[in-house]
Amino acid sequence: MPLDLDSLNEKQRAAVEHLEGPLLVLAGAGTGKTRTLTYRLAHLLEQGLASPHSILAITFTRKAAAELAHRLESLVGDQAQDITATTFHGLGYRLLRAEAHVFGYKVGALSVFDATDARRLLQRALKEANVNSERWDLEMVAQTISSAKEQLHGPDTFVTTPNDFFQESIGKVYARYQQLLLEQNAVDYADLIRLTLALLQQKPEALAFYQNLFRYISVDELQDTSAAQYELVRYLSWAHRNVYAVGSPVQAIYSWRGSDINNILTRFQRDFENAPLVILDQNYRSTRTILDAANHLVRSFDYPDKALWTENEPGAAIQLVTLNSEREEALFIGRQAQQWVTDHNGAFTDCAVLFRTKAQGRLLEQVFMQLGVPYTLVGDFRFLERREIKDMLAYLRLLHNLDDAVALQRIINRPPRGLGSATLQKIQDGAPDFALECLYGLEDRNDLSDKIKATGKKFLDLVLDELYRAAKEKPLPEFFEFALTATGYLDWIAQDPEANQRLANLRTLQGMTVRFADHGAAGLGNFLAELATLSDADVSEGEEGIMLITMHAAKGLEFPVVFLAGMEEGLFPHVKSTRTANQLGEERRLAYVAVTRAREHLYLTHARSRQLGIDTRENRISRFIHDIPSELMERRSGAENPSLRLSLPVIQQPDPAEPALLVEA
Repeated sequence: MPLDLDSLNEKQRAAVEHLEGPLLVLAGAGTGKTRTLTYRLAHLLEQGLASPHSILAITFTRKAAAELAHRLESLVGDQAQDITATTFHGLGYRLLRAEAHVFGYKVGALSVFDATDARRLLQRALKEANVNSERWDLEMVAQTISSAKEQLHGPDTFVTTPNDFFQESIGKVYARYQQLLLEQNAVDYADLIRLTLALLQQKPEALAFYQNLFRYISVDELQDTSAAQYELVRYLSWAHRNVYAVGSPVQAIYSWRGSDINNILTRFQRDFENAPLVILDQNYRSTRTILDAANHLVRSFDYPDKALWTENEPGAAIQLVTLNSEREEALFIGRQAQQWVTDHNGAFTDCAVLFRTKAQGRLLEQVFMQLGVPYTLVGDFRFLERREIKDMLAYLRLLHNLDDAVALQRIINRPPRGLGSATLQKIQDGAPDFALECLYGLEDRNDLSDKIKATGKKFLDLVLDELYRAAKEKPLPEFFEFALTATGYLDWIAQDPEANQRLANLRTLQGMTVRFADHGAAGLGNFLAELATLSDADVSEGEEGIMLITMHAAKGLEFPVVFLAGMEEGLFPHVKSTRTANQLGEERRLAYVAVTRAREHLYLTHARSRQLGIDTRENRISRFIHDIPSELMERRSGAENPSLRLSLPVIQQPDPAEPALLVEA
């Protein structure tokens, strides 16, 4: 069936019908940017200008990529399966897996270390580089190296000031850390972009290959790209210049993780000087009242996409609710959500609570549990950190990459095999790391007991024979089941006091492998890489109920009912984000993003006093509320509701002046 372009508005259609050459689309909140993008890709295929294999669509989250693929399938059918829709880091893994030999890696078995394993390796690098770990804090070193990678500095270019003690000390750690990663055939999260770009810069034939492969490139959320991510797009698209970039400067909220708003404000049109500009400014999401409030929040900015309009009805007034404390605030939100679900015959999944810091979610979660209100917690995901999940992922990682010593050391004695730390140290016999090679030739060792020799050989046979062969032959979900049994792990956890929950968690993990069942030999690596590159917005603790989520993680989502909690000075805008005009400007854009998540009903709640650390503080109402015209709001007080007197145990909230509170998403 031909595409119905008449269903698009005039500006959407202009973007869809621009098929050749660069194009910049500024798409404000709720203006149909995903619909416009998918129609454009479908139009490319319908006009015969592109094959599905030649299309690359880059998004920021796996959920966004999956949504894009789903919508494309509804428009073009099975052709959508051959379009590459992925995240920046997913794209990096895809290219490095095939080309990493350029940097000395083994092709096809590349591991991506998560933050926990990367920190463990970095701790070892600190020690082996003879750098005082008491002088240089591990987290500071990790952030310094990660920042260097974001700026495309490898170990060889890290030191920019000769004889600078700090740079030279961290530079030694950086160099040793990268060597350790190479020895384990692994990269960390930041390497996925840095090394991919280095590949394209250093290997002209690889650059030419991928430029010819991906002749039509689209990139979503251009305002959120870092300098390195932007350069990756520029390199890939430069030959054919068929790059469709979409974003919204008024929604630029991630400078703290390296994004550069200038990529969308100036850089793209400078580099692609003939790129037309299309501005999508009709909002289809929110009521007129909510949209007017959002527009007032950003009226001081000089962004082309700051003033949206809508044909939607005015809808209900925004509810501004004053509570005495953060406890009453949490209770009000829970009770009000229950009331809304009852009055509108709705569902709790229609509601979301957005807050500035993760710490605010603790009390909300506890209150909702006491009220019996179902919820989904986003951005504080613990599933992948559970012991049984980490164990089975370590087995999978080792089978994918036999050089992954970090994974080996985690599972060699899980379940217990009599290979404790003292025994492993003896087997290691002075080797720099405990790797599979340490188990080779045990039968010839005179310093080990027959029992240790037999146990070591049995484990080696399990890994290199049974499991390795099964990993190559079985679809991933079947291999997962085989590994659970063959390793003895299933029998072991059956003896655990929390056996039922642990088994349920493992079944959940197994369910996550189903999507990779038909990926063949690459399925295991693809699955592990996806888990290692998940973002906060991709993971949650449940699948039903009210969504509890930070404002940063809520980007791209929408709900009929939204509660913005903690609308107080010092909390939002955050005390640490009011020191410069740029920081405060980003907080204001974050307020805009938060408000525009609401479709029909918006509640702004604030507490007169809030416990922070051991102190109780009186807080002024957020300046952002003062920017919203009073005629758009209806003021309420939680004190009028006696049900807000539910007794709850005290939970100490971190002080906003403490670094621990400044966790963005």
